[in-house]
Amino acid sequence: MATRTIRNLPDAVHAALRVRAATAGRSMEEEVRVVLTEAVEPSRETDDIITRARAARERVQAALRAANGGLLPSLVDEMIAERRAEAARE
Repeated sequence: MATRTIRNLPDAVHAALRVRAATAGRSMEEEVRVVLTEAVEPSRETDDIITRARAARERVQAALRAANGGLLPSLVDEMIAERRAEAARE
């Protein structure tokens, strides 16, 4: 495992980490590891949100394909068709 020294840590940050560590029943060193790990690893909640968003996108795409003969229309195609319809009305 790597070792890291943090220089020039503001006193207020140090004090807040000390309080946070004591509240959680951890050492300062362990608390810093927890904070850093949480900062760089996506949470399970974030993973769930991403998974649900991807599933929703796939459902929308499937519905669009079903409505368009198996093709997934692009936004540009839709905008061009809309503009052509507007021009025809003018």
